[in-house]
Amino acid sequence: MVVDDVRRLPHAPLVVAEGTCFSAALVEDASRAAWLLPTATLQRERLESRGQANRLYLLLHEVIEREARTSAVPIVFVDSSDTVEDTVRTVEELFAPALAAGPRADTKAERRALLRQANLAIVERLRGYVARPRAVGQAATTVRTFVCECGDPSCVAEVEATVAAGAAAPALAARAHH
Repeated sequence: MVVDDVRRLPHAPLVVAEGTCFSAALVEDASRAAWLLPTATLQRERLESRGQANRLYLLLHEVIEREARTSAVPIVFVDSSDTVEDTVRTVEELFAPALAAGPRADTKAERRALLRQANLAIVERLRGYVARPRAVGQAATTVRTFVCECGDPSCVAEVEATVAAGAAAPALAARAHH
């Protein structure tokens, strides 16, 4: 169902969909997909550090890797020596042709609209989570990190706000951008 939802999205703006529910076998354009997987060593280390050296997790990793290879989607192996910046750089390089082809937000207003859409997606995701049976917490009072909606292409500021404030505000901007 998630894949069907993604297929129904418009082609503009570009969409990043992530999560464990995506199967590499469903990828239609491998130039617009990448699977991030821990190295086998890193996965074992993390499982052992949590006391979960569970064979099921190791088998699942093997299945996901095999499926990605069979589907010819790029695999980015991540290990403990990689920084977040290293991984982001690698993924940006993989997607450079797709990003260059666009579409892109050319104006400050277009960028603000996309940032607003991203923040509202955070709101909806949390609301969906707390609506589930057995979920703990209240969506309205939960504090989340949102992106600054100032529209400046060089801005990487974040805004801490309750989900209610994030949903109700016409725009969220870092204090320095008010």
